[in-house]
Amino acid sequence: MYLAELKLWNFRKYGNKDHLNSISTETKPDLIIEFKPNLNVLIGENDSGKTSIIDAIKYVLNTKSLEYFRLEDKDFYEFIDKKSNKRQRAIELRIECKFKGFTNREGGSFLEWIGFDKDGNYELRVWLTAYRKDNRIFSIIRAGQDEEGIQLEGEARENLKVTYLKPLRDALSELTPGYKSRLADILGGHDIFKTKYENGTHERKKHELEIKAKDANDLIRDYFKIKEQDEKDGAQITKDIYDLLKALSFQNFANKPAFELTDEEIADILKTLKLVSDSNKSGLGSLNKLYMAAEFLLLKQSKGRDLKLALIEELEAHLHPQAQLKVIDALQGSNKITDGQLILTTHSTTLASKVKLDNLILCHRDDVYPMFKGKTKLGEGDYEFLERFLDATKANLFFARGVIMVEGDAENILVPTIAEILDRPLQNYGVSLVNVSNAYFFRYARIFQRKDDKSLNIPVACISDLDVEMKIYEEELIPKADENIEELKSAAKKKKKSYQDKSSKTKIFISPLWTLEFDLLNSTNITSKLLLQSILEAKLIRNRKKYRGLTAEDISALLKKYS
Repeated sequence: MYLAELKLWNFRKYGNKDHLNSISTETKPDLIIEFKPNLNVLIGENDSGKTSIIDAIKYVLNTKSLEYFRLEDKDFYEFIDKKSNKRQRAIELRIECKFKGFTNREGGSFLEWIGFDKDGNYELRVWLTAYRKDNRIFSIIRAGQDEEGIQLEGEARENLKVTYLKPLRDALSELTPGYKSRLADILGGHDIFKTKYENGTHERKKHELEIKAKDANDLIRDYFKIKEQDEKDGAQITKDIYDLLKALSFQNFANKPAFELTDEEIADILKTLKLVSDSNKSGLGSLNKLYMAAEFLLLKQSKGRDLKLALIEELEAHLHPQAQLKVIDALQGSNKITDGQLILTTHSTTLASKVKLDNLILCHRDDVYPMFKGKTKLGEGDYEFLERFLDATKANLFFARGVIMVEGDAENILVPTIAEILDRPLQNYGVSLVNVSNAYFFRYARIFQRKDDKSLNIPVACISDLDVEMKIYEEELIPKADENIEELKSAAKKKKKSYQDKSSKTKIFISPLWTLEFDLLNSTNITSKLLLQSILEAKLIRNRKKYRGLTAEDISALLKKYS
């Protein structure tokens, strides 16, 4: 089974002023997210809702690390009237999870609650409803096919718990021994450490580690044991403690103390263990990978009736780019380390460029936009192309508020410079410049064009050359083809404009004469002179080892020569 769909009403940023006080069976969800049964990666700029989605899942399903989650007032959507600046917080919220892909054995764990979809396959709906009253928050979790549902509890509730790795996780503390040791939980869930019984009896079989722990305890006790004479080392420490203990006790009577390594029950033994990579202190990145490996061990052990779902926030935590590439390959490659479902979040352009586009979910404003096949206007060939050529320098488009796509190095240099001159630096507006180096940028533009009923509100400007092949003939630029130049230009513009999508904010801007550089040279007098000056200066820099810049005389002479 896997989490197929998440629906939210009035949860954090996903809400609506029309149902602040009540949510009925007819109320349309404020957010619907579809998930794939394997890898899902949530990407987007800060505050785009990635963490809210992860937290919503945790509130309904809980985690195997037994963290305490409690709804707060801020989890309820707040409507702000922009005119009056009045604020009103929702009274009720709802989070619903839908599960599909059940085996018969998994379905048997939810007999009271499970139903069937329109195709006759198992389907389970689990939802949390909560409301605020008298400064308190009341919530309940139910499941079922009708809207009333039945409260979900017991073994069924346990079977739905998820593996969760928090952002900027402290791997060292998670792998350290202690009463609430996460490592003990992970090991305790492994088949090797589960309770076994003697053949044909109800008598618990002693685990091999318990036998070894008893042997170790015997050695420790013997070292510290009080002898009749010549107490020294450990024995002397125990005798001194014993004497002090008697002085603190009535009638000088006290039981003799003893030292042990651990209690001899397997659960207590596991709490004393820690996981290390070697004898030297490891860095945060190595510890993060070690911790993930331990968690994936537990996920791999989930068999039969357990939901095999891991939520990982900021997968890239403490990992350098090459390490990120290796980790994501292990999660989605041909030899992937888990067959469970993964829902990840990331801010990394390195990861965004290497995750298959078909597994990405873009979070933007108050909605999500799956990049799944069939959801965008990308064709099969586009997906294959982008898998090969969408690198880290281009993947920043997933985190942008606006995108400018160019097809050459000149535009890559000139556009940000022009923006600076106009006092509109791109970084101040969250605009990403994507240089695709050729006319294939229409493949990239289609990332933002939707087939579903959603409109991705990200403006995309494609700056393109006219692409009419030209040649110099007797110091004049003419088309290579022996055809009418105006007809060639018109045909080229018509072809490129056909990629423009009226339903999205994708627009095509085409150089009217030939290329951006050529058009600038043919523009106003001052612009053409400044561009020519830059070109000539660059040429001098390349040809003179000790060149330090054009003098005023140089500029005057060159401009006069080329005017």
